[in-house]
Amino acid sequence: MNIEVFKEKYDKFLELILFIMMIALATVVIMGVSFRWAGSALVWYDEVAAVQLAWLTYYGSAYAALKGGHISVPSILKSFPLGIRRILFFVSKFFIYAFFAMLTFYGFKVMYLIQGETLTTLEWVPQPFAQSVIPIASILFIISETLNFKESYQQMMEGKIVGGEE
Repeated sequence: MNIEVFKEKYDKFLELILFIMMIALATVVIMGVSFRWAGSALVWYDEVAAVQLAWLTYYGSAYAALKGGHISVPSILKSFPLGIRRILFFVSKFFIYAFFAMLTFYGFKVMYLIQGETLTTLEWVPQPFAQSVIPIASILFIISETLNFKESYQQMMEGKIVGGEE
């Protein structure tokens, strides 16, 4: 399997995960509002919706990284000569990889430290499960950055604005 086929399958995988998460979040919110309107508020609604929103945000950031859609200021990078631009590109990628490697490491460490704890309103849901989004999405972000690396570098070398921002 070549890298482009893998990237396409990875893209579809993230889209499917995000689609399922959005449907689940919408379902929980509609249920929460409906039950509250009917006078029987669900005690677990707020906590579950907050966890779902966090998961959607973290996994969505990995998808945005794959698409080159994160906030940036490309005009600053574009204003430098090509040699300096190349150095700044690699320095920025180093910091991105270092940050997400650190987030992965400490995310797993937090999961280990909170073993035995559960969600407040749903005592059968372990807290490490809810917090697993941090290291897992960080790994997905690193994969996304790696799959997008060549394209970003080529765009930078051609003087195009990385991520398609104009």
